[in-house]
Amino acid sequence: MKFLLPTLGSAGDVYPFIAIGEALRERGHDVEIITNPVFESVITAAGLGFHPVGTAAQYNDALSSPKLWHPIDGFGVFWRRMARHALEPVYTRIEIEYAKGSCAVLATPLMLGARLAQEKLGVPLVTAYTAATMLRSTEYPMTLAQWQIPRLHGALLRPVLSLAWQALDRYKLHPMLSADLPPLRDKLGMPALVNSVFGQWIHSPLAGVTLFPDWFAPAPVDWPPQVRQAGFPVYDGDQANGLDAALLDFLAAGDAPIVFTPGSAMGHGHAFFKAAVQTCSVLGLRGVLLSTRSEQIPANLPPEIHHSCYAPFGLLLPLARALVHHGGIGNSAQALRAGLPQLITPMAFDQFDNAMRLGQLGVASSVSPRDVKFGSMAPKLQMLLDSPKVASACQAAAQRMANNRAVEIICDLLESVS
Repeated sequence: MKFLLPTLGSAGDVYPFIAIGEALRERGHDVEIITNPVFESVITAAGLGFHPVGTAAQYNDALSSPKLWHPIDGFGVFWRRMARHALEPVYTRIEIEYAKGSCAVLATPLMLGARLAQEKLGVPLVTAYTAATMLRSTEYPMTLAQWQIPRLHGALLRPVLSLAWQALDRYKLHPMLSADLPPLRDKLGMPALVNSVFGQWIHSPLAGVTLFPDWFAPAPVDWPPQVRQAGFPVYDGDQANGLDAALLDFLAAGDAPIVFTPGSAMGHGHAFFKAAVQTCSVLGLRGVLLSTRSEQIPANLPPEIHHSCYAPFGLLLPLARALVHHGGIGNSAQALRAGLPQLITPMAFDQFDNAMRLGQLGVASSVSPRDVKFGSMAPKLQMLLDSPKVASACQAAAQRMANNRAVEIICDLLESVS
């Protein structure tokens, strides 16, 4: 089979697809990942096919916008500066490959070109949900942007949330798509959509699969019935070169450090890293700061703080005491596997929902996004490190991750629908 895997976003959105692609290749399939060219080298190094959509300039333009990290406006920035440029190219690439013979697609729901190809051409499509926020619900527990919806009686909660979703579609999401999706449907000779794009249409009616397990986010009754829950497809292909010598020397020179990262795509992390240094100083801890953008790192770091541009989490986190991060799903999964306490600093997208679910598991606490100087980081981190309950919850999560069969489940599903 030829499998096409379209996805867009940061490393946390792309790396799970590389892990799935490697497993499909090992089963004898031809695999091509369709994404932004900033990920070309890591994809080809994994022995997978690559097809670019968009440009590196568009990717960097999206990352340069402070509004990308706004809890409400962030998705608009992602669509306008990155995702809209992939709409027709993804459809066209799938159309070309499908015409050659047996072909199936695994795509995130935001790859609307893949859903168009399924509707227009009959391409087998499995929708892959990297986070629970990609699946709408009116059931507790859930979040809307930065707001965690309180537990209410269902008869009170559902009508209010249904109206909220309708308002979001009418006043924000559908107008955002109006310049791109309806004209392309008209060009392809397809009728206008009458249902909610994000509420109903984006879900493949054939099959869907979550790239997170049911113990992390149990399926509510109002998710599409064709969605199956798999688990975290953790990517470890970045471990070949090990940890760099300077980082290894730092790790060997003292106690296990706290690892700090605001995410691989963050370009506005100055306050985060300043707070990280202050937190380590207050608590008497060692820290590792991870960022490819050295301009975000405070000058003249003390000897108990080390900066690395990058480090494979599969190698670094087992040597750490805790992970302080933005709440991206990839970082969350790696920390769960390593059995580490997590302090979350959510800003946008799925991060608030992930933080809520990690907190419900008992492995994490959160710093409010309104706390722009991260003043509560030190006391919350100390609480996580001192709590026997947190340590027990982290150990239980690591044991669950040891039994992770996500990639196998996803590959079996893809082969069954092809």
